[in-house]
Amino acid sequence: MLLDTYYQQLTAAILQQDFADQACWRVFAGQRFFYVASPLPASQLAERLLATGERITADTKLKPECVYVRSAGLQHVFRFRFLVPQEKQFCCGNLCEDCFLLRQPRS
Repeated sequence: MLLDTYYQQLTAAILQQDFADQACWRVFAGQRFFYVASPLPASQLAERLLATGERITADTKLKPECVYVRSAGLQHVFRFRFLVPQEKQFCCGNLCEDCFLLRQPRS
């Protein structure tokens, strides 16, 4: 599944809930910014965005990250990303010291 579909799912999920009137994505300098029109304070809105992002990515290794940028009236701007893990997910066969096969199981 492409990463863009997660961003679309987040937008659809936010608009279905009752705390956001409008939501859209804009890209500036290669970064995605999430514009949300909501009467909620930015801190509560960020918590709800993260909770929705975590619900969408529950069965994946993706992790949502939400950083508040600014507000103007009821319009709030966040830098929201789905982070992909930076660890190896497979064995390449080169006997690397950080090989996926040598990793200790997490408890």
